Amino acid sequence: MTENTDNVSKYVKGILRFQSLGRNKEARSETALRIEKAFSLMPRDVLELFLSGERALQITVGPDTGFPLGMRTKTQGPPDDRKYAISMQEEEVAWPEERFLGSFLRELGHVVAQRPPESEWPEARGDRSRFRERLEAIADAMVWRWGLRHYNMSHLAATYPAHRLEMIITQIGEILEEEQL
Repeated sequence: MTENTDNVSKYVKGILRFQSLGRNKEARSETALRIEKAFSLMPRDVLELFLSGERALQITVGPDTGFPLGMRTKTQGPPDDRKYAISMQEEEVAWPEERFLGSFLRELGHVVAQRPPESEWPEARGDRSRFRERLEAIADAMVWRWGLRHYNMSHLAATYPAHRLEMIITQIGEILEEEQL
C-alpha cells in the first residue's frame, strides 16, 4: 500500500460508523473499501481537506427505513466550525459500485462546498426547494470539476427520470460556466 492509501484507510476507519450490517463483516468491509475508493479518486488538494481535519466529517450506515431516502448530508455548527454527517442506509450500500460512488461523491461535494445547515436555508417553501436544488447542483458540479463526471452520471441516471436528468445537467453546466466568468 502507498502512504496515501494508508492515510485514507485510517481516515475512513476513524469516521465510519455502522448502525446496521451487524455481523456481516463482508458487507462492512466492502462498504469501507468503496468509501476509501471514493476518497482516493478525489484530487489531492480536495482529499487534504478531509485528511487534515479542515472538514470534520462523520459517516453512518444505518438500517433501511422502508423509504428510499438516498444518502444525505447534514451540517451543524457555526460557519467557522462546521461539522458534517453523511448518512446512508443498507439499500445504498447494496447499489452497484459506480452508482454508490456517484452518490457518495455528490455528498462529499456538499461537504467541500460547505453546505449550510437547514436552519440557514430560506423559510418559504418554494425558496427552500429552489435553494436545495441549487445545493444539489453545486455538489454535482464539484464532482464534475474533479474529473469524476462519469460516477455522478451513473448515480443521476439511475435516480432521476430522463426529463429531470436533462434539467440537472443544464444546472450543472450553468454553475460550471458561472465559475469560468
